[in-house]
Amino acid sequence: MIKLKSLLTEAACGLCFQWAWRRVAKGGPALRLVHGTVYPPFLGKRIEHAWVETKNSVWDWQMHGRGRKEGLSYVGMWIDDEKKIEKYFRRGFDKKEYYKVAKVKVDNTYNREEAFMAMAKNRNMGPW
Repeated sequence: MIKLKSLLTEAACGLCFQWAWRRVAKGGPALRLVHGTVYPPFLGKRIEHAWVETKNSVWDWQMHGRGRKEGLSYVGMWIDDEKKIEKYFRRGFDKKEYYKVAKVKVDNTYNREEAFMAMAKNRNMGPW
């Protein structure tokens, strides 16, 4: 029997690595690809995750998915205000707030060149 938590974990994991790698590959020199773990409250355990950041902002695949509200709740940031959701979508999360709420643990950070090299070496977009 398949458990819902297991199914949600499998469905949620993986796409973030492709999304984040592509965003860094297409973006400017200030973007960094980050691999680490987050703690989604509804799963009750840490999972591997990837996101993109600059010095002060974070962009996460979960907030760019089909339902932004669902994506925000995934990382523990439930927001009912559509204007705030749009702001996060365009400008990113405040990095300190994101790290605190998602209980982030960073494993590795890559600039654009390092992300290309790691992808070529491993023949996938992550995790590495």
